[in-house]
Amino acid sequence: MWKIAALAFALANIKNLPGVWHVRVLRGIFYQLYLQPTPQQPKHLFAPLITSSRNTLLDCDYNFHKSNSTYFADLDVARAHYVGAILRTSLARLNRGDEDGIPAEAKSAKGKYVVALGAVSCFFQKQIEPLQQFEIYTRVLSWDRKWLYLVSHIVKKGAIKPDSYVLQPWRKTKRKAGEAKKESEDLTKHIFATSVARYVFKKGRLTINPEIVLERSRLLPPRPAGIGLPPRAEASKLGEFADETRASVNTDDDGWTWEDMEKERLRGLSFATHFDKLSAVHNELRADEVLGAYGDYW
Repeated sequence: MWKIAALAFALANIKNLPGVWHVRVLRGIFYQLYLQPTPQQPKHLFAPLITSSRNTLLDCDYNFHKSNSTYFADLDVARAHYVGAILRTSLARLNRGDEDGIPAEAKSAKGKYVVALGAVSCFFQKQIEPLQQFEIYTRVLSWDRKWLYLVSHIVKKGAIKPDSYVLQPWRKTKRKAGEAKKESEDLTKHIFATSVARYVFKKGRLTINPEIVLERSRLLPPRPAGIGLPPRAEASKLGEFADETRASVNTDDDGWTWEDMEKERLRGLSFATHFDKLSAVHNELRADEVLGAYGDYW
C-alpha cells in the first residue's frame, strides 16, 4: 500500500519530479519547431497561444495555494511553446545563410543566430488553489530596437472560450451554440497573474533588431517604402506616423496593414517601456551596512 501511495503521489506531482521541467520545455520547443503543421499569418502576430497545467500539491506553499516561485517554471513552458511557434521559420532561415537585407555587421559577425531571455516579472492577482487547473495565454506585446516583449496571462481553465484556433483549425470552439460574444466582458476577472518577459536576439555578441527576425518568420505585413527598423515612431505621435504612411500603406492578403501592425506595436510599447525602466534598479545595490548574513539551511 505504501508503494502504491508513493506512486500515486509521484504521478499527481509528476511535473515537479527531477528532469521533468526540462522535458516540458524541450517538448514545447521541439513540437513548435518541427511538428507544428500550420503556418501563422501576419494578422495573427498578436494572437495568444494557450498552454495548460495544474497546481500540484508540491507547487503549494505553507498557505496551501500555488507558491509564487512556481509560476516561473510554468511560464517557462508557456514561452517555450510560443517562442518556438513564432521563431521557427526565422532562425532556421537565418542560420541557413538566408541573410538578404541583413546589416553587413550582422553578416560578418561570428556565431549562430540565437534568442535569449533577458528579464521576466510576474504580477499576482488571485491565488490558485491546490490541484486547480489553469491556462496561460502568451503573446507578443511589442518590440523596440533591442527587445521583443511578451505578455502572459494565467487564467482559470475554461473561463475564456476562444472563437477559433489559428494553428489548430480542426479544434472546435467551446463556445455554446447561440452564445453571443460579449465585447464588454471583463476578462481580467479570470486572471490569477500576469507576467511580462523580454527576449533579445543575438549573433555572437551582436544584438539583432527583433523586427528583422519577425520579418524572417513572415509575420509582418509588407514594409512600406522608406520605413526603416525601430526606433522610428516611438518619439512621435502615432497620428503623425499614420499620416506619413497612409499614402503607401501595404496590405497582406488578409487586409492586415503595416499601419495596423505599427499601431498595435506602439500601443503595447507604452506598457513595455515602463517594465524596461525597472532595469535601473541595478544601481540600487547597497553594500556598506547590512543587517546580517544567513545560510539557506543553517
